[in-house]
Amino acid sequence: MLITDAAVREAAANLAQSLGGDWAIDAEAPADGAAHLVYSDGRGISFRPIFGGTTVQLWITGSAAPPLPNSATLADHALYEAQVTARLPEGHRYNKATTLVTEADEDPELIILRTLEDDLLPAFDYKPRYVGHRPWIALFDNALAAVAAEREAPVVLDGHDQDLEESAPQEQDAPPEERPSPEAVSDIEVAPEPTREGADIEVEDQPAPEPSPALGRRPRKRSPKRPAAATATATEPES
Repeated sequence: MLITDAAVREAAANLAQSLGGDWAIDAEAPADGAAHLVYSDGRGISFRPIFGGTTVQLWITGSAAPPLPNSATLADHALYEAQVTARLPEGHRYNKATTLVTEADEDPELIILRTLEDDLLPAFDYKPRYVGHRPWIALFDNALAAVAAEREAPVVLDGHDQDLEESAPQEQDAPPEERPSPEAVSDIEVAPEPTREGADIEVEDQPAPEPSPALGRRPRKRSPKRPAAATATATEPES
């Protein structure tokens, strides 16, 4: 369905009612063929038909962040700085175009309202970094995953509850040490050790060890001295 220039102002009034809150038609906006809505804090919504009314161009305008109260703590100041960094700055715009020609032949006001709620209004608090970027989707997914993880986390109970006792590891007795039975011991044959007395021990002739260079030459075997031969003494016969 198309939207004509004459129907833009009427559509803007209906949108302000659907959005609720303090949204109202900006009476001070220039008559440039677009519809302008303004909020009490300075935020703005604008749209105009293009391409013969088959498409509508929408954009939002950021406003200044509300001031902190004098009683704000250090944690409040840190949170405030994070919110100011993430929000759409004052006077900055973020826009999106959407077609009004659909298979279901929807009302243009419904298409405009859905586009605002899905793609533009969240950008007031979380400004996109590039075309098509929707950081609020990632924040929603992360929050949903955190809630799911919290629900699936096991509940730790105190020591008086049965659940904690069942979850605690149970100590098991060590298996008894296996000892051989007397019958098994009697079946073992032990070879007697050979004794030195009365034992027939065969000793093979082994070559003499080579002399060590450190010990020098092997001493020569000296042959035993032969006893000196008895010398005969001649005696003269007595006369």
